[in-house]
Amino acid sequence: MATLLGATNGVWGIPAQQTGFLLEGVTWSYKCQTKHVMNVTGDRTGRSDFDEDCTIALNGKIPASSAFSGSISTTLALATVPTDHLIGTMSAGLTIIDTIEVTQAADDYRSISLSATYVPTIVAP
Repeated sequence: MATLLGATNGVWGIPAQQTGFLLEGVTWSYKCQTKHVMNVTGDRTGRSDFDEDCTIALNGKIPASSAFSGSISTTLALATVPTDHLIGTMSAGLTIIDTIEVTQAADDYRSISLSATYVPTIVAP
């Protein structure tokens, strides 16, 4: 049995764990599309930014005895909510799973990498 000394409930880097994951890393990538406004000579005179979203990548471990039950093109509820760097707000919208990659090895855990896209303009029906 391990002996624990000092605070055993500290937080190091990741403020909350996903259910069933031992998170090793979370990445949030914010982006939007742009359209330049040009004058008659083709010089840029303005810019419009629109259709913003946030791509999310989760990397971690899951127990070898219990596989991840999510599937692509379904929604994901995040325990670790990203900081709101979007022009709009992150209070509405859906986080949709894009990819799931699971690696099996001779170990007690499987590695999992999951990417999803948060779209603020798509809401649950």
